[in-house]
Amino acid sequence: MARILLTGASSFTGLWIAEALARAGHEVVATLTRGEGDYPGLRGERVARLAASTARVFDAPLDSDLFRDLARTGRFDLFAHHGADIPGYRSPDYDVAAGVARNLAGAEGAVKAAASGGCRVLVSTATVFEPGEGGEGPEAPAVSPYGLSKGLTGQALADFAEGAGLSFGRFVIANPFGVLEEGRMGWSLFQAWFRGEPGRVLTPAYVRDNQPVPDLAGAYAGLAGRLLAAPAPVRLDARPSGLVGTQGDFARRLAAEAGPRLGLACDLVLNDQVDFPEPRVRVNDEPCLPPGWTGEAFFDAYADYYARLATEGRLGGPA
Repeated sequence: MARILLTGASSFTGLWIAEALARAGHEVVATLTRGEGDYPGLRGERVARLAASTARVFDAPLDSDLFRDLARTGRFDLFAHHGADIPGYRSPDYDVAAGVARNLAGAEGAVKAAASGGCRVLVSTATVFEPGEGGEGPEAPAVSPYGLSKGLTGQALADFAEGAGLSFGRFVIANPFGVLEEGRMGWSLFQAWFRGEPGRVLTPAYVRDNQPVPDLAGAYAGLAGRLLAAPAPVRLDARPSGLVGTQGDFARRLAAEAGPRLGLACDLVLNDQVDFPEPRVRVNDEPCLPPGWTGEAFFDAYADYYARLATEGRLGGPA
């Protein structure tokens, strides 16, 4: 249906987005910033899995002649800019200016190159922790320095798209979870459960939006389809929402799903949360789960994933 140029496909959500776009009938070309043998661990597993659905181009960072030449000559219809350079993004000391500079390095030239080759659409990935997001209204502040950097990056990309005459899509991600994730809440809980210990939830009172990653990726493909179908340049936002509730309730759901599947106790200890440095509620507002979703197949695969990691001795890393 369309040719799509995708960055960030080695990430957890990037892989699933690539596969969802391919399932929707699109021809996906994913650029990777490093060489094929330079992706260790789970990231390497994701890069290898990409080959089944996506053409991969290695050693092609955004600010490179290889990327610009590909964007200019590849006859792409849509540029899906999902990649981001975010070391230490959870830190309160995250350097906003440096983060914006890293994310925008080469971006304007890449957008211009894609437009000169006939591209009609740019899609940028955003986060629910940006200013104006999370269901708190347009005046909502950024939740973190990282959220602020993503918001500023998105504003610049929107300007680049407008200057190039492209439609612009903004895809807002909350808390995705699923197979091939790492370092997330689920990772921490399964680590404890496979050690025979209760999982600990430090912030159980926060209301968050936990999105099963296959359905999140399907919503991305839906946004791409709407943008491609537009007869003239438009701007569209998508804010897909999954399982909304307290983090304590989400942990209970994971325990209830994982215990019978794995034969583990999956006990929990919920912290008595008294500190709220982040907003109590930060969620999206466009349900992406089908009516009557129970998640049977999803949780089967999710439990199997962690069982495999435990068997292979790969659950020792930090959450």
